[in-house]
This record gives sequence, C-alpha cells and structure tokens, in this order.
Amino acid sequence: MIDQLNWMVGPWTGSLGPQTVEEEWSAPFHGSMETMIRLTTDEGVQMLELAVIREVEGTLVLHLRQFSPALELSTDQNMRLGEIGDGFVTFVADQGASIPKLAYTLTAPDQMRVEVTIVTGDVVAAELHRP
Repeated sequence: MIDQLNWMVGPWTGSLGPQTVEEEWSAPFHGSMETMIRLTTDEGVQMLELAVIREVEGTLVLHLRQFSPALELSTDQNMRLGEIGDGFVTFVADQGASIPKLAYTLTAPDQMRVEVTIVTGDVVAAELHRP
C-alpha cells in the first residue's frame, strides 16, 4: 500500500504564504517512508517537522511531530489514512487535533499541493515543485 506513494519521493520546495517550505520524502522501505520539513523566512527557521508514514494493520498511519527553532516539541499527533488514489493521499486525525487533515496531491509531474486543515477548519495550502 505504501508503494502507492512513490510519486512523493524526492525533494520538494515552495512557499506557504511568506514562508519557504523544503521537504524531501524518502522512498518506501520496509513499510515506511519519512520526510523532514523546514519552514523558513528571511529571519531564519520558523519550524521543523518530522513526518513518518507507516503501514499498520493494512492501512497507513502518518506520525507528525513539529518543533520550534529551538527544537521544542509543539505538535505530536498521529493521523490515519483518509483516502488514497493515483497521485493523491489524505490523512485525518481524531476530533480536537491541532491539524485535523493533511492532503497531498500531485498536480503535475513536478508539482505537489499540500493542504493543511487547521483546527478552525480553514485550509492552508503550499504549492511545491521539484527543484
């Protein structure tokens, strides 16, 4: 199942409002893949994020950890597979989570849209491309 996410593998960069987003997904291996995400502005690093997707009991689970620039843990949540298809995947969290939903969509061979639903229900999107 995790092999369906091969389209995510590799480096991606783009923007999220005034922030620059950098991430690089590893290839699926032994049922997992991961990325380290860095959000920066002209002032420096604003946030670091570790995301690991694992196959667990016939489905996928995304483990999300966000850190301040001083490496203080600010978000610690797990999300379960919502939908998966050709060039897209969504993950959903339990009610009350700070990030209720994450969606990744391949919009072109070298472009990916990442939609983050925040606790208010608003969706923040990052348009990423392969450098």
